[in-house]
Amino acid sequence: MSEEQKVLEELHAEMVKVRHLLEIMVRDQLKKSLEQSVTTEERRRIYVLMDGISGTDEIAQRAGVSQRSVQLLVKDLLDAGLVSLEKRGYPRHTFDYIPPEWRIQNVSGK
Repeated sequence: MSEEQKVLEELHAEMVKVRHLLEIMVRDQLKKSLEQSVTTEERRRIYVLMDGISGTDEIAQRAGVSQRSVQLLVKDLLDAGLVSLEKRGYPRHTFDYIPPEWRIQNVSGK
């Protein structure tokens, strides 16, 4: 491994630590921001499934809601900066945070 590659890997490891620390520090504020849009159990199920790999149609099916419900929440969260769409129709959390009480134990298809 080259010296440059080693330095880059060390820098990456430090950046991951800093990001994790920042996410811990803002966790309460992030949860409050999420709760402004994610107001129901249905919307919680949708939010949890936004992984950037699943499309809105698959999220709707797995959450047991209409695709339109997913699209409306995606729009609200995009406006709030809480999700992104790297690929159209495939929402992903902007921040790596899901409140523990929102986690889904048995989502169909998983």
